[in-house]
Amino acid sequence: MAGLPTAALQLAGFLMAHAFWSASDLPPGGHYQPQSLCMRADGNRQLQSFDGATPKEQDDAARAFTSGGAAQWPDCAIARQVKVGTPKGDVDALVIDIVQYGSNVMTVVQAFQPAPQGFRLLGDELMLGDNGPLPPLPAAQAAAAMREGAIDHPGLGNKWEQWEAARDPVSPLVQK
Repeated sequence: MAGLPTAALQLAGFLMAHAFWSASDLPPGGHYQPQSLCMRADGNRQLQSFDGATPKEQDDAARAFTSGGAAQWPDCAIARQVKVGTPKGDVDALVIDIVQYGSNVMTVVQAFQPAPQGFRLLGDELMLGDNGPLPPLPAAQAAAAMREGAIDHPGLGNKWEQWEAARDPVSPLVQK
């Protein structure tokens, strides 16, 4: 990865905040409906939700958009909720694919605790490139750009700051 796609990362951060806002209000057993947020070179944005009868069908539609419809956009972020198996059990996570003109630039995975147990972010975002986790400095720069985008979400009020302050220090997705 030559350079970090700052505009795309900020777009992904905005979508991440929007997705967690939705996820923080879900009832027990609820599932975030996958969405994409795409931006043209002139800054115009389009938010799209992916429909399906089940969360799997919604996820399939989001994955298909990642490799298909996203190609018409300079920058897209596609968010979906997954369960990640860990030695201590399944963990909910938001996966955000960052796509430029149909090419997946990177994937971000953020573990979280669903609303019924008291919504919270679990550790830092995992930044994944083509060859696995990004090195520490590019990962920190990518996370900073995403968090800038998250803070820019106008509807959140101070929720993002509260989530940041209550963020667990270590992600359950990181093996120690």
